[in-house]
Amino acid sequence: MNKKEALEAISAALEKVLKQPTPITPDTDLIEEGILDSLDGMVFLLEIESLTGKKFPDDIDLVQEGYYKIPKLLSLLSE
Repeated sequence: MNKKEALEAISAALEKVLKQPTPITPDTDLIEEGILDSLDGMVFLLEIESLTGKKFPDDIDLVQEGYYKIPKLLSLLSE
């Protein structure tokens, strides 16, 4: 998956979770900018896993480790 496809997957997951299109950029922080709260964040990552097959660790603080920042997600999804 390239970065463009990864950004499209992220946008699709956000739209499904939030039930509306949500504009994002490659620099967006989904938690800091108030786009996702903690519950929506978990549902969002589950949706990303479903769409891409990538798994996220469940034994770390995902917010603190930057998993809700678009640059980190792009990097992980386009590996």
